[in-house]
Amino acid sequence: MDDSILEQRIRETLEKKAQDVHVDALTSQRIQTKVEQRIKEAEHMKHRGWKKVAIVAAAICVLGSITAVAVGKPSYTSSHSSHNEEVKDFATAKAMQNGYDASVKTVESFSNGYTFQYAMPEYKQTHDENHNAMESETMMNFSYKKQGKKDVSFSATRLGTSSEIADQIMTLDNGVELRYRKLANKFVPPDYQITEAEEKLIEEGKLNVGYGSDKVELINSLHVSWVQDGVLYSLYTFEDSLSAEEMLGMAKEVAESE
Repeated sequence: MDDSILEQRIRETLEKKAQDVHVDALTSQRIQTKVEQRIKEAEHMKHRGWKKVAIVAAAICVLGSITAVAVGKPSYTSSHSSHNEEVKDFATAKAMQNGYDASVKTVESFSNGYTFQYAMPEYKQTHDENHNAMESETMMNFSYKKQGKKDVSFSATRLGTSSEIADQIMTLDNGVELRYRKLANKFVPPDYQITEAEEKLIEEGKLNVGYGSDKVELINSLHVSWVQDGVLYSLYTFEDSLSAEEMLGMAKEVAESE
Protein backbone atom coordinates (compact mmCIF):
# COMPACT_ATOMS: atom_id res chain seq x y z
CA MET A 1 0.00 0.00 0.00
CA ASP A 2 2.77 2.43 0.86
CA ASP A 3 4.23 1.82 -2.59
CA SER A 4 1.13 3.24 -4.27
CA ILE A 5 1.32 6.38 -2.18
CA LEU A 6 4.95 6.93 -3.10
CA GLU A 7 4.17 6.30 -6.75
CA GLN A 8 1.43 8.91 -6.56
CA ARG A 9 3.77 11.48 -4.99
CA ILE A 10 6.47 10.77 -7.56
CA ARG A 11 3.98 11.00 -10.39
CA GLU A 12 2.67 14.37 -9.16
CA THR A 13 6.22 15.72 -8.90
CA LEU A 14 7.07 14.66 -12.41
CA GLU A 15 3.82 15.86 -13.94
CA LYS A 16 4.80 19.44 -13.11
CA LYS A 17 7.83 19.04 -15.38
CA ALA A 18 6.44 16.78 -18.08
CA GLN A 19 3.28 18.49 -19.32
CA ASP A 20 4.84 19.96 -22.48
CA VAL A 21 7.68 17.51 -23.04
CA HIS A 22 7.55 14.83 -25.72
CA VAL A 23 9.37 11.67 -24.65
CA ASP A 24 10.48 9.02 -27.10
CA ALA A 25 10.91 5.37 -26.16
CA LEU A 26 14.71 5.58 -25.97
CA THR A 27 14.63 8.56 -23.61
CA SER A 28 12.02 6.85 -21.47
CA GLN A 29 14.19 3.75 -21.19
CA ARG A 30 17.25 5.81 -20.22
CA ILE A 31 15.29 7.52 -17.44
CA GLN A 32 13.97 4.20 -16.18
CA THR A 33 17.51 2.78 -16.10
CA LYS A 34 18.64 5.70 -13.93
CA VAL A 35 15.86 5.05 -11.46
CA GLU A 36 16.68 1.34 -11.35
CA GLN A 37 20.29 2.19 -10.56
CA ARG A 38 19.16 4.38 -7.67
CA ILE A 39 17.07 1.50 -6.32
CA LYS A 40 20.10 -0.79 -6.47
CA GLU A 41 22.20 1.78 -4.60
CA ALA A 42 19.49 2.04 -1.96
CA GLU A 43 20.24 -1.47 -0.70
CA HIS A 44 23.23 -0.02 1.15
CA MET A 45 21.42 2.96 2.70
CA LYS A 46 19.95 3.24 6.19
CA HIS A 47 16.43 4.20 7.27
CA ARG A 48 14.45 2.35 4.61
CA GLY A 49 16.75 3.87 2.04
CA TRP A 50 14.96 2.65 -1.08
CA LYS A 51 12.01 4.91 -0.31
CA LYS A 52 14.31 7.92 0.05
CA VAL A 53 16.02 7.12 -3.19
CA ALA A 54 12.72 6.58 -5.00
CA ILE A 55 11.78 10.19 -4.26
CA VAL A 56 15.26 11.54 -5.04
CA ALA A 57 15.36 9.60 -8.30
CA ALA A 58 11.99 11.04 -9.23
CA ALA A 59 13.25 14.54 -8.59
CA ILE A 60 16.08 14.14 -11.12
CA CYS A 61 13.84 12.63 -13.79
CA VAL A 62 12.56 15.67 -15.65
CA LEU A 63 11.12 13.85 -18.66
CA GLY A 64 7.95 11.78 -18.47
CA SER A 65 6.38 10.13 -15.45
CA ILE A 66 8.84 7.44 -14.45
CA THR A 67 8.53 5.60 -11.15
CA ALA A 68 10.39 2.73 -9.54
CA VAL A 69 9.26 0.94 -6.43
CA ALA A 70 11.08 -1.83 -4.60
CA VAL A 71 8.97 -4.91 -3.89
CA GLY A 72 11.48 -6.97 -1.97
CA LYS A 73 15.20 -7.63 -2.03
CA PRO A 74 16.67 -8.01 -4.49
CA SER A 75 13.82 -7.86 -7.06
CA TYR A 76 11.68 -4.81 -7.81
CA THR A 77 8.96 -3.46 -10.06
CA SER A 78 9.40 -0.45 -12.32
CA SER A 79 6.63 1.48 -14.01
CA HIS A 80 6.31 4.46 -16.27
CA SER A 81 3.64 6.53 -17.94
CA SER A 82 3.47 9.76 -19.93
CA HIS A 83 0.91 12.52 -20.28
CA ASN A 84 1.68 12.43 -23.99
CA GLU A 85 -0.64 9.38 -23.99
CA GLU A 86 -3.35 11.02 -21.90
CA VAL A 87 -6.92 10.09 -22.87
CA LYS A 88 -9.72 12.45 -21.84
CA ASP A 89 -12.67 10.45 -23.18
CA PHE A 90 -13.87 7.75 -20.79
CA ALA A 91 -15.27 5.44 -23.48
CA THR A 92 -11.90 5.48 -25.26
CA ALA A 93 -10.02 4.91 -22.00
CA LYS A 94 -12.26 1.99 -21.07
CA ALA A 95 -11.85 0.46 -24.54
CA MET A 96 -8.07 0.73 -24.17
CA GLN A 97 -8.23 -0.94 -20.74
CA ASN A 98 -10.37 -3.74 -22.19
CA GLY A 99 -7.67 -4.25 -24.79
CA TYR A 100 -5.09 -4.75 -22.03
CA ASP A 101 -7.26 -6.70 -19.57
CA ALA A 102 -11.02 -6.77 -20.10
CA SER A 103 -11.68 -8.13 -16.61
CA VAL A 104 -10.63 -4.88 -14.91
CA LYS A 105 -13.60 -2.93 -13.52
CA THR A 106 -13.90 0.83 -14.03
CA VAL A 107 -16.51 3.53 -13.52
CA GLU A 108 -16.99 6.92 -15.18
CA SER A 109 -18.17 8.72 -12.04
CA PHE A 110 -18.91 8.22 -8.36
CA SER A 111 -22.06 9.07 -6.43
CA ASN A 112 -20.15 11.59 -4.27
CA GLY A 113 -19.51 13.82 -7.30
CA TYR A 114 -16.06 12.70 -8.43
CA THR A 115 -16.00 12.32 -12.23
CA PHE A 116 -13.56 10.98 -14.79
CA GLN A 117 -10.83 13.47 -15.72
CA TYR A 118 -8.32 11.49 -17.81
CA ALA A 119 -6.52 8.16 -18.06
CA MET A 120 -3.20 7.04 -19.45
CA PRO A 121 -1.45 3.71 -19.96
CA GLU A 122 0.96 2.62 -17.24
CA TYR A 123 3.68 0.16 -18.27
CA LYS A 124 5.00 -2.14 -15.55
CA GLN A 125 7.77 -4.72 -15.40
CA THR A 126 9.18 -6.90 -12.68
CA HIS A 127 12.97 -7.33 -12.61
CA ASP A 128 15.44 -9.63 -10.95
CA GLU A 129 18.48 -8.42 -9.00
CA ASN A 130 20.45 -8.07 -12.25
CA HIS A 131 17.82 -5.78 -13.81
CA ASN A 132 16.63 -8.52 -16.14
CA ALA A 133 12.99 -8.04 -17.12
CA MET A 134 10.63 -10.76 -15.96
CA GLU A 135 6.85 -10.18 -16.13
CA SER A 136 5.29 -7.14 -17.75
CA GLU A 137 1.83 -5.62 -18.12
CA THR A 138 0.04 -2.51 -19.30
CA MET A 139 -2.97 -1.11 -17.45
CA MET A 140 -4.80 2.22 -17.57
CA ASN A 141 -4.34 4.63 -14.66
CA PHE A 142 -7.50 6.71 -14.10
CA SER A 143 -7.82 10.16 -12.51
CA TYR A 144 -11.06 11.57 -11.10
CA LYS A 145 -11.80 15.20 -10.18
CA LYS A 146 -14.26 17.19 -8.10
CA GLN A 147 -14.35 20.95 -7.82
CA GLY A 148 -12.51 22.23 -4.77
CA LYS A 149 -11.03 18.81 -3.99
CA LYS A 150 -7.75 17.04 -4.74
CA ASP A 151 -7.87 14.36 -7.42
CA VAL A 152 -8.52 10.70 -6.69
CA SER A 153 -6.42 8.14 -8.57
CA PHE A 154 -7.50 4.63 -9.49
CA SER A 155 -5.31 1.83 -10.79
CA ALA A 156 -5.28 -1.95 -11.19
CA THR A 157 -2.50 -4.51 -11.58
CA ARG A 158 -1.87 -8.24 -11.61
CA LEU A 159 1.76 -7.77 -10.54
CA GLY A 160 1.14 -6.33 -7.06
CA THR A 161 0.36 -7.74 -3.62
CA SER A 162 -2.10 -6.39 -1.07
CA SER A 163 -0.96 -4.94 2.26
CA GLU A 164 -2.05 -6.70 5.43
CA ILE A 165 -2.29 -3.39 7.30
CA ALA A 166 -5.68 -1.69 7.38
CA ASP A 167 -7.46 0.80 9.64
CA GLN A 168 -10.88 -0.41 8.52
CA ILE A 169 -12.18 -3.33 6.46
CA MET A 170 -15.46 -3.58 4.59
CA THR A 171 -16.52 -7.03 3.39
CA LEU A 172 -18.89 -7.03 0.43
CA ASP A 173 -21.64 -9.57 -0.22
CA ASN A 174 -19.42 -11.21 -2.86
CA GLY A 175 -16.69 -11.78 -0.26
CA VAL A 176 -14.33 -9.09 -1.51
CA GLU A 177 -12.51 -7.25 1.31
CA LEU A 178 -12.04 -3.51 0.88
CA ARG A 179 -9.07 -2.39 3.01
CA TYR A 180 -8.92 1.28 4.01
CA ARG A 181 -5.93 3.06 5.47
CA LYS A 182 -5.03 6.64 6.34
CA LEU A 183 -1.31 7.30 6.51
CA ALA A 184 0.84 10.28 7.46
CA ASN A 185 3.46 11.19 4.85
CA LYS A 186 6.39 13.50 5.53
CA PHE A 187 8.33 14.78 2.52
CA VAL A 188 11.63 16.36 3.51
CA PRO A 189 14.84 17.91 2.08
CA PRO A 190 17.79 15.58 1.31
CA ASP A 191 19.72 16.63 4.45
CA TYR A 192 16.81 15.98 6.85
CA GLN A 193 17.65 13.75 9.82
CA ILE A 194 14.96 11.32 10.93
CA THR A 195 14.29 11.43 14.68
CA GLU A 196 14.03 8.35 16.86
CA ALA A 197 10.32 8.99 17.31
CA GLU A 198 9.84 9.16 13.53
CA GLU A 199 11.89 6.02 13.03
CA LYS A 200 9.60 4.19 15.45
CA LEU A 201 6.51 5.37 13.55
CA ILE A 202 8.09 4.24 10.27
CA GLU A 203 8.79 0.78 11.66
CA GLU A 204 5.21 0.58 12.95
CA GLY A 205 3.91 1.43 9.49
CA LYS A 206 2.36 4.71 10.66
CA LEU A 207 4.59 7.11 8.73
CA ASN A 208 6.16 7.41 5.30
CA VAL A 209 9.22 9.63 4.93
CA GLY A 210 10.27 10.66 1.44
CA TYR A 211 13.40 12.63 0.59
CA GLY A 212 13.79 15.18 -2.22
CA SER A 213 11.31 17.92 -1.30
CA ASP A 214 12.43 21.58 -1.07
CA LYS A 215 10.77 21.92 2.33
CA VAL A 216 9.16 19.77 5.00
CA GLU A 217 5.61 18.84 3.98
CA LEU A 218 3.12 16.85 6.03
CA ILE A 219 0.41 15.23 3.91
CA ASN A 220 -2.12 12.58 4.86
CA SER A 221 -2.97 10.00 2.22
CA LEU A 222 -6.11 7.89 2.01
CA HIS A 223 -6.06 4.53 0.33
CA VAL A 224 -8.42 1.64 -0.33
CA SER A 225 -7.14 -1.57 -1.90
CA TRP A 226 -8.79 -4.87 -2.70
CA VAL A 227 -8.17 -8.03 -4.68
CA GLN A 228 -10.88 -9.19 -7.05
CA ASP A 229 -10.55 -11.99 -9.61
CA GLY A 230 -6.77 -11.89 -9.38
CA VAL A 231 -6.54 -8.12 -9.89
CA LEU A 232 -5.22 -5.76 -7.20
CA TYR A 233 -7.16 -2.49 -7.22
CA SER A 234 -5.99 0.77 -5.64
CA LEU A 235 -7.99 3.92 -4.98
CA TYR A 236 -5.96 6.70 -3.37
CA THR A 237 -5.82 10.43 -2.79
CA PHE A 238 -4.23 13.19 -0.72
CA GLU A 239 -7.68 14.75 -0.16
CA ASP A 240 -7.78 14.61 3.64
CA SER A 241 -11.42 15.74 3.88
CA LEU A 242 -12.75 12.45 2.51
CA SER A 243 -13.96 10.10 5.25
CA ALA A 244 -13.19 6.40 5.49
CA GLU A 245 -16.83 5.66 4.72
CA GLU A 246 -16.71 7.82 1.61
CA MET A 247 -13.51 6.20 0.32
CA LEU A 248 -14.86 2.72 1.01
CA GLY A 249 -18.11 3.69 -0.70
CA MET A 250 -16.23 4.74 -3.83
CA ALA A 251 -14.31 1.48 -3.85
CA LYS A 252 -17.56 -0.46 -3.37
CA GLU A 253 -19.04 1.24 -6.44
CA VAL A 254 -16.10 -0.01 -8.53
CA ALA A 255 -16.06 -3.51 -7.03
CA GLU A 256 -19.79 -3.98 -7.63
CA SER A 257 -19.86 -2.42 -11.10
CA GLU A 258 -20.58 -4.48 -14.20
